Amino acid sequence: MTTAMFLHPDRVKEMIQQAGREDEVIVIRCVRKGKASKPGGPDAGDLYDLHCTKKPEDYTPVSKRNRRAEDSSNGVFTVYVTNRRGDGGNWGTWRRVNIEEVKKVIYKSVEYEVSVH
Repeated sequence: MTTAMFLHPDRVKEMIQQAGREDEVIVIRCVRKGKASKPGGPDAGDLYDLHCTKKPEDYTPVSKRNRRAEDSSNGVFTVYVTNRRGDGGNWGTWRRVNIEEVKKVIYKSVEYEVSVH
């Protein structure tokens, strides 16, 4: 028997940050905003999973843009994910997530449905 555990959207960002500090992976299931990047991939409005983790130790920003300010003004949160390919074709890249569109979180084998109630 599975018991549903609910999580308020405000806690999702905190859990992603906590997972990064603990060097854990957190899976977030969210609604894709844009069109599919490849044939057969998740399309706009589809649910898809992002496996978020801490940024790589050797990460160096490529621009001087203030991503945190951009995230805040656009209502998103930038995360590093390991289940998507970057521009060079290697696994691991950055994605922006609309926290309000996250439907489920899986952290340390516990599933949380995201709900404002």
